[in-house]
Amino acid sequence: MKKIINYTMAVVALFVFASCKKNTGVTNQPYEAYGTPANKGQLKVNLAFAYAIDYANLRIKLNGAYVSNLLQSRTPFPGGGFNTRGSNFALYMSVPLGTNTVSIVMPKFNTNIDSVVLFSTNVNITDNTPQTLHLTDTAANMKSVLVKNNIANIESGICRFNFVHLMPNVPAVDLYLNGTLMRANIPYLGTSGAMDIPVINVSGVTTTWAIRAAGAAATSAALVSYASSNGLQGGLALTGFSMGYATATGARLPYLALTLDKHQ
Repeated sequence: MKKIINYTMAVVALFVFASCKKNTGVTNQPYEAYGTPANKGQLKVNLAFAYAIDYANLRIKLNGAYVSNLLQSRTPFPGGGFNTRGSNFALYMSVPLGTNTVSIVMPKFNTNIDSVVLFSTNVNITDNTPQTLHLTDTAANMKSVLVKNNIANIESGICRFNFVHLMPNVPAVDLYLNGTLMRANIPYLGTSGAMDIPVINVSGVTTTWAIRAAGAAATSAALVSYASSNGLQGGLALTGFSMGYATATGARLPYLALTLDKHQ
């Protein structure tokens, strides 16, 4: 029965995404590494950089070919999460094993011709474990970090949570959940490591994630926080990420958001 349900939902999801003109090569992975053969990898790209101008004409290329429509920063592609500009699906691109070149470009208006290549990097995909390539900072300072998403064997009463620190002007942060310190001294481009957090199945309960500069008092003002009634549910795998710049305003405003790595 589970396989039938998963198959049906996958077909529906694929139909929805085809209707939205998502590019081929994007596969739906809402529950597990379903439908991806062992000789393919699963990759999400998180545009977690913050230029002074909030560009709305960014595209992702994989191995020289466009794989996205026009995007903005704070968009995990494909799929999305909470407090992002993406959707609310745990989606990944199906990519070849081995070395893949990921590029972020700005095409010339209404063409498939690159005007500016903002960033390009090679990533080595060794197996079909779902992974996210997080991008941060701007111009010549842009950096990336590839994180494997641990989505296996999540019990219904558990939310698996990881956090990656992508705020360039803060060397390290402490991560809090509802005022409780969860991880201390997470370095820039570093992760907290996966945490299995027991959840209470109560609809509408708000959870608040916050980060402070490493070592700052728990009573001090947070660098940024995010409160949601959707962000901590059983069976989910989430990756929180910080982005933007501490104390900045406008398009470089700091954010805390969550990518959705596995649905219930």
